[in-house]
Amino acid sequence: MQAHRLVSPRIGEMELERFDLPDEPPPGSILVRAGVTMVSAGTEVANYLGLTTERPPERTDPYYPGYSFAGEVIAVGDGVERFAPGDRVTGPLPHASMAVEGRPERLARITHIPEGVSDRAAAFSQLACIALNGVRKAEIQLGERVAVVGAGLVGLLASRLARLSGGHPVVSFDLVAERRKKALAFGASAAFDPSADITDAEVAAIAPDGFDVVIEATGAAPAFVPALKLAARGGRVVLLGSTRGIVQGFSPYEDAHLKGLTLIGAHVSTAPTVATALDKWTEPANRRVLLSLMQEGILDVEELISHVVAPSDAGAAFAGLAQEPEKYFAVEIDWSSL
Repeated sequence: MQAHRLVSPRIGEMELERFDLPDEPPPGSILVRAGVTMVSAGTEVANYLGLTTERPPERTDPYYPGYSFAGEVIAVGDGVERFAPGDRVTGPLPHASMAVEGRPERLARITHIPEGVSDRAAAFSQLACIALNGVRKAEIQLGERVAVVGAGLVGLLASRLARLSGGHPVVSFDLVAERRKKALAFGASAAFDPSADITDAEVAAIAPDGFDVVIEATGAAPAFVPALKLAARGGRVVLLGSTRGIVQGFSPYEDAHLKGLTLIGAHVSTAPTVATALDKWTEPANRRVLLSLMQEGILDVEELISHVVAPSDAGAAFAGLAQEPEKYFAVEIDWSSL
């Protein structure tokens, strides 16, 4: 059978192409049909632009994006017991109308969508897993002051999850006024422009000696040192955004050592792959919690959707995210027409 998927054949380009799939999934595999997929404005757009080690400018092979999928199981191969046709599922599958997945490590990350959770909400679960992994690594205690630098999608999710984890207050910092408004609407206690003096009286009134936890969610190298400066003595700074490039003006002694800061790398790959008594929060375990919070209305993510596009318009959406990211929040691709 034939299906459709997104492909970036060259840096800065995104197209919709046909591809072949088996009529029946091989043993141990599942065949799924997409409802919606969500664009990762960080990793996927960086790969689209050729800014990552995965896809540097000199690479010429095509890039197939996508890891935030929600849809339905159509068929299962021999030996598959955890899934059945008709199951609604979400997980790290590509931007495609249909897909086959049989890798055990990938199947383990695919999770059933509970009743009452829409595909549009469930598609957030992958980026929310990324945010929750960072929040868990911060080990926030009830009443600790939390600053989240960056109010893009991952930063907004991290802010809400930090509040649910006991952070109080949770303060957002972003250069874009519209994102600061969204952060306040999504539950931040306050939102500030980091280009202004961060010793502003309003910030000082909230955290006079700095924040106990700072979550850097921009992934932009110039935001690293300002994030460190927001932290209190003995604070924890979580590097949640995938910061690329060299940090200019970083003084390890003044910015980290003297204050006794703890720097925590929180790439999603640092989540455990196997639950242990010391850390049970694997990605599938986090996803189940997030979906439950969505089901109960505690994590109302659909309000973060700014654009829903057809697959044929996905190229324009990627270009917009690359050129004018301040105009976008969550971008979802609706595959129901294919």
